[in-house]
Amino acid sequence: MKAKHITLLPHVTTHHEGLAQLKTAGDSVMIVRGVPRMLLMRCPCGCGDDLNINLDRRAGPAWRHYLREGALTLFPSYWRDSHCGSHFILWNSEIYWCDWDDDSYWNHSTGIETRVWDSLTYDWINYEALADQLGEIPWDVLQACYSLSRQGRVEQRAGRSTGAFRRKSLIKA
Repeated sequence: MKAKHITLLPHVTTHHEGLAQLKTAGDSVMIVRGVPRMLLMRCPCGCGDDLNINLDRRAGPAWRHYLREGALTLFPSYWRDSHCGSHFILWNSEIYWCDWDDDSYWNHSTGIETRVWDSLTYDWINYEALADQLGEIPWDVLQACYSLSRQGRVEQRAGRSTGAFRRKSLIKA
């Protein structure tokens, strides 16, 4: 059975210590030596595999992580292109499966729409860059952009995967 959230266990300093703590799907532990180095996670799909998620850019390509009020977010999504093929978003310690059968999580407010609106111009900007500019979690900014788009105030560059948004022009071409 697929997990719907992670259980973030107390951080450890070694890979071996971390693996020993993982028991069920979604169990996660951060390896921290000075700074967060890696997130170990028992695959949330239930296959039993352990995922090694690099958080340290000095060691190569890495996920960005956000720990706010005890909840963990990873960016971008995690996609296993082998074994079980799991593809999910970890957002505020909740797991959102990227099967795209249900993307209703984009349909509610994050409460930052005003900040996002105030930062948007008539030039295209990617939601990730906008999140960096605002010091926010990219998934929260994307959700706010979708909300503003549903309100008719913002337009998204053609193609859902582009992730670029801008204020809607009042002048029709």
